[in-house]
Amino acid sequence: MNTMHGHADTAPSTRGLDQRFLWRVLLAIGGIYLAVKLFRGMGQLFWTVFGLAMGLVWMFNGRVFPWA
Repeated sequence: MNTMHGHADTAPSTRGLDQRFLWRVLLAIGGIYLAVKLFRGMGQLFWTVFGLAMGLVWMFNGRVFPWA
C-alpha cells in the first residue's frame, strides 16, 4: 500500500536555512567573541604587569634591586 507520508529515501526539504551554514555562522560569531575576550584579557594583563614594574622601578629608584 502506497501512502503519502515521507520516507527516508526522499530528498531533504529545501525550506529553511541550511544547518551547515547556520553552524558556520555560529562558530564564526563564537570565534570573534573569544578573540575579543582574549585581546581584552591580554591588555589587562599587560597593564597589570606594567603597573607592577613601574611601582618597583619607582620604589628602587637610584638603588640596586635586591635580587641583582
